[in-house]
Amino acid sequence: MADNSRSVLVVGLGRFGSSVATTLDAMGQDVLAVDKDPGLVNRWSSQVPTVQADMTDVLAVEQLNATDFSTAIVAIGDSVEASVITTGNLLDAGISDIWAKSVSKEHARILQRIGARHIINAETDAGKRVGHLVSGNYLDYIEIEGAHTVVKIHTPPHVVGYSIEDARVHERYGITVVGIKSPGKEFEYGSKELTMHRNDELIIMGKEDQIDKFIHG
Repeated sequence: MADNSRSVLVVGLGRFGSSVATTLDAMGQDVLAVDKDPGLVNRWSSQVPTVQADMTDVLAVEQLNATDFSTAIVAIGDSVEASVITTGNLLDAGISDIWAKSVSKEHARILQRIGARHIINAETDAGKRVGHLVSGNYLDYIEIEGAHTVVKIHTPPHVVGYSIEDARVHERYGITVVGIKSPGKEFEYGSKELTMHRNDELIIMGKEDQIDKFIHG
């Protein structure tokens, strides 16, 4: 299992939640998906570890040992009340890194107010993208048609101090550095003489396995 693995609790197995859970699971993260609907639990149980429970119930949260999880994603979309109560219960259980899906501005505001760290806009944030962001490898993730992906990452340690040309990024990894954003500076397109520094954000494009190879060296 990857050394950056974190245990993630995904609450809600609708289209969004199931997409987040399967993406995280495929990346080797330690995932548990929860839904109160036995039909959904049965449907996804062969693909990801699932449990049937109603997380608006404090007792259910305790029985699940929710405190063991470092991150929780509240993907409940059909009930703002259930989403808010569940988020509150998980915060009370001691999970501080909470990603909660919102269905309206008002919903987002309530979630923020009670302490959810990341608010996901249900309209614009696809489950797969959120899965990649939660895993911690990428600062941002954009899926484009076909096999390629565009991601924003911090400069991997093994290329710090090298120019794009000297690191032979494309030859060795098959990826393209689209551009670099250094702290306090303007975004620069990825010309080959640009040097990659430690705190830079790189926008890179490639296939997912190539990007992961580049990140881990």
